[in-house]
Amino acid sequence: MSGWLTPRRALAGATVVNMTGSGAYITGLTVFLVYTRGISASAAAVCILIGTLGGKFGALLFGSVIDRLGGRLTYIATKAVTGLGIAVLMTVSSVAGLTGCLLVYGLFSAVGGAARNLIIRDVAETDTKIYRAKLRSLANIGIVAGSGVGAAALAWNVPSGAVVCMALNAVSCLACAVLVLAGVPVATDRFRSAKPEAEQAVSRGEPIRQLLAHPQLVRFLVVSAVFSLMTPVLTYAIPLWVAHYSYPHDAWPVGALVATNAVIVIVLQVPIGRLADRRARPETVMALAGLTLGLGLAAAGVSALVSGMTSLTVVWLAVILVSIAEVLFAAATTELLFAPGLKEHLSRTSSLFNFASALGEALGPTVLLVVVLHPAPGGWLAVAAVVWACALLYQRSAVAAVAEPVEVQTES
Repeated sequence: MSGWLTPRRALAGATVVNMTGSGAYITGLTVFLVYTRGISASAAAVCILIGTLGGKFGALLFGSVIDRLGGRLTYIATKAVTGLGIAVLMTVSSVAGLTGCLLVYGLFSAVGGAARNLIIRDVAETDTKIYRAKLRSLANIGIVAGSGVGAAALAWNVPSGAVVCMALNAVSCLACAVLVLAGVPVATDRFRSAKPEAEQAVSRGEPIRQLLAHPQLVRFLVVSAVFSLMTPVLTYAIPLWVAHYSYPHDAWPVGALVATNAVIVIVLQVPIGRLADRRARPETVMALAGLTLGLGLAAAGVSALVSGMTSLTVVWLAVILVSIAEVLFAAATTELLFAPGLKEHLSRTSSLFNFASALGEALGPTVLLVVVLHPAPGGWLAVAAVVWACALLYQRSAVAAVAEPVEVQTES
């Protein structure tokens, strides 16, 4: 068993298992909070927002812990805690208790995500970026499978199905920890342990403010927050746009559009990851992601000028463009986060990137509701213009310097 279960296979299997649970969790969380815990929809939204943003922000403080414990041990511990956190969530009913559980889940999920990047770095030293692209494709397969199971459970019985979704996520987190424990040896943390003690001190580093002193990294984080609008565009704005304006007499296109996004990410992530790794500079890929995202937003706006199947066809084109932008964005951020100059600070830069992305994803629905969800193309075009401006400024500001060594001073 140990011969077959190599570290790379163990992490790949853990990724599929973990994201299957996450797919079910995403599908059933709001329904669980409202229909089984009896809280209002607005209270559920606040709980989820606090849990997500609070967890991402809290994870910024754990960079030194991840570096000292190593990616493997940190990841195993965080997956165990997140599984137990969901188990506790299923037993409490007060808004404060539910918020606390979601905050714990969000915090340790974010810390685990940063630790997972260290495992990827250590088990795939020669092809880190391509391996991460493969894991992302597997992650999307898991999400599709999990959301399908969650949808079937909710169709069977809404309250009981929501409980099934939470239970599946809890079990998947614990199974993920077991897979990594069994398949990824302690010696895998060789990237950290092989370095001289002086270099390890630099890697553990000063507080995050030292990294934020570099304008190139700050620009990368700001653009990442803006481009992360693509997530609520796909999961929030376009479904509502279709339901209210493009094709209001039937709901089937929403599911088809979500499936289109999943298929594109699964199929294209590895090929585009290889292209970015071998032929393109990361800032160019990031700018291309912004250009493509803007085109998708503009296409969504154009769909307001027509109606019926024509409008739906244009929206479908918008989803395809935004999905391609998502793949390009993932490839570019991988290139930047795993660049030689930032590799030693991966736990911190991963946490910073996760927080910036979560901020964009959390604020996105409000921005999109105010700006674009009106029966006119102007709002979509305005957001597209902002995205294009960010892409242009990012390209021109030589963000390739992010890949240069980051000098972080440590106390003697």
